[in-house]
Amino acid sequence: PNYFTLFSLTPSYSIDLFALSTRYKELQTECHPDKHTNSSAEEQEKAATKSALLNKAYRCLRDPYCRAKTLLQCAGQDPTVSSVENEFLMEMMDFNDEVEMCEDLASLQVIREANETGLSNLFDEFDRYFSEGHTDIAANRLTKCKFLLQTRERIDQREDFLTVL
Repeated sequence: PNYFTLFSLTPSYSIDLFALSTRYKELQTECHPDKHTNSSAEEQEKAATKSALLNKAYRCLRDPYCRAKTLLQCAGQDPTVSSVENEFLMEMMDFNDEVEMCEDLASLQVIREANETGLSNLFDEFDRYFSEGHTDIAANRLTKCKFLLQTRERIDQREDFLTVL
């Protein structure tokens, strides 16, 4: 199902998260299983299924990566089939080495800020290219975002390690 349609939203990377939240609450109020305790077993099952779908769709649309991936799928572009330049891969390897070799939280924070800035820029580029109809370039930017999201996880792990020391 198209998650955007489920919430009566126009498919777009830049969505109004407040409007999404408001619509989610309205829809959940209508179909929440607790509201159907006196309904037939079939109606209760339908309500529970719709509620679960709304939860999944809401979580996805609130997450920038999942929202972008969903947009590509709606446009008929496979979001998992995009290669990146070797230069980018080498930069990511070097960047991840910096994370692993980082010995203090202050330095790690500088790395985190650089990663978050890069991620924000890539999501902005995704939005621009997708809006212009360049889904292949948008898919490339999303693939790069995935690398930076993985680096975010490595930074979090390194922070946990350094905090324990």
